[in-house]
Parts: sequence; C-alpha cells; structure tokens
Amino acid sequence: MQFTETGTLISWQLDDIDVVAPLHDKPGGGSRGGVYLCIPNFEELSPPFSVKHGEYRTTVCDVTLPHQKNLSASDVHNWGNIEVISDWEETDEQNSKTLKVTTTIRALSDTALVRPGFHPYFSITPNSFLDIGDSRIDIASLPHDSMRAYPAAAPHDPVKLSTEEFAVSMACEISPLPQPIALAFGIWSDKKAEYVCIEPIIGKQLGSDGLPTPLALRKSEELVLAFTIHAYRLMFAKKLSNLKQ
Repeated sequence: MQFTETGTLISWQLDDIDVVAPLHDKPGGGSRGGVYLCIPNFEELSPPFSVKHGEYRTTVCDVTLPHQKNLSASDVHNWGNIEVISDWEETDEQNSKTLKVTTTIRALSDTALVRPGFHPYFSITPNSFLDIGDSRIDIASLPHDSMRAYPAAAPHDPVKLSTEEFAVSMACEISPLPQPIALAFGIWSDKKAEYVCIEPIIGKQLGSDGLPTPLALRKSEELVLAFTIHAYRLMFAKKLSNLKQ
C-alpha cells in the first residue's frame, strides 16, 4: 500500500481492477480519489469544527504504519485535543481482497468533540448500484455533487456496491459504546461515470440533516473504529447480486 505524507491511501486494486479510484489532482485545485479518514469531523460543522473533513487529512505523519497524529483545535474553533493511531492491513484471497482500517481516537483534553468519518472513492462501471438496508440506489440516479444521507439500522450494518466488474461490502465496527451511537452513510459523486463515495459517519443521534451529531469524549476516553472493505471479482459479484434479488 502507498500513502501520501498525510496518510491518504493512493490506490487499492483487486488484481488489475481499480476498486478504489486512484488519487489524482483536480483541475483548478484539490484532489479526488484514494481513501482517507475524516477526524475529528466529517464535513463542516460550525461550531466547533472548522476544517472540512477534519485536520487529520491535512496533518503530516510518518508513512510507516501505524500512522500516529496529535490533533489540536484552534482557539476560535475549540473542539478539543486528541491522539489518533491508525493501522491499515490488507488480505489477499482467491478472487477477493480485504482492506481493514482500524483507528483509535483518544481524548487528550478534558473534553473532545468528534464526529469521525471514512472517505473511500470507489470506482464504478455503468449499471452500478448500492444496497443500504432495504434501499437500492442506482448510482446514475444520484444528484450531481450533492450528498445524500442513508442512516444504518444498526452501526454494524454493511453497505454493498455492485458493478459489472466487482462487488464491495463495507462494514464498520465501533467500540466501546459508552453512549448511544448512530451511523449514517453519506453517498456522493461529482463524476457518476467514474466513482462514488460511500462514507460512514459516526456520532450520536441523527440531526435534522440526517447525519449523526458529535460525540463528547472525556479525557483519556477512547473511541475505536474499524472499517472493513471486502472486494470480490465479477463471478462473486454476480452471486451477491442474485442473492439480493
């Protein structure tokens, strides 16, 4: 696995298939593709968060695993101070592959507010669709550059992506659970012919926007997140699709 200096995974393949759309520069600035963590927050919240998708994705770390970072809030937007340790591991199997990302968030300040997320860009083909609980979503029908939120019935419920080349199942494990936890999947794309983002977002109860509200961690309290992605080649993707129908 290859990472940028801030710990973004550059690409992830199953044999010769780009399951994750490779990281690339966007015309006019910014980037698309790859996989990164959104810590302490997903998207922008005001107050207390100020940096879209959190300081983690812009903070330099050692490229060797596990990645370790200390993140601090500004005086203006004081969400707290945390330590983050993230490990990435992949397992190859016949016609399939697994990526597991385990992240420990530990509060260093008296209180730390967090609403973490995970941000993979999945490659797609024509006729790709998602299954989230009882909802089936045609990627081609998604609104352009506008995120939709789909709450998970339970934090461990997986989401499934089916394409003409491969299928993906992604699940999230959260521990410990000292307070009620909510999980929602943010679904978004600004290039529906190339990729779709399926973004788990973790927090407390769902807010009016359909997304979880921030969790409050006390000093030394930890939140451990494990995101697991299973990718299967076409023959296995067809089997998964047929089981769903």
